[in-house]
Amino acid sequence: ASKNALKDNFQALLGKENYSKGVVVKAAEDGSIAVDVYTVLSYGTKISEVSKNIQERVAFSLENQLGITAQTVNVYIQNIKVVGE
Repeated sequence: ASKNALKDNFQALLGKENYSKGVVVKAAEDGSIAVDVYTVLSYGTKISEVSKNIQERVAFSLENQLGITAQTVNVYIQNIKVVGE
């Protein structure tokens, strides 16, 4: 599958329209897939727990809904949002 098709399928899988700026899907020549997820969290959020949850949900969804095994799922915290900003 092409990179754009994988990205479109991944976005549909998440059920959100504006994930194109927050998700990068990389397909290697050997067929392996790497997913980079960029997100913003609220102040006070347990970053390690949320990051692990994102990794597990992305890997699970790709495998079960698209039949794709992601070699890596990287989560990048771009910012911490403070309530009232």
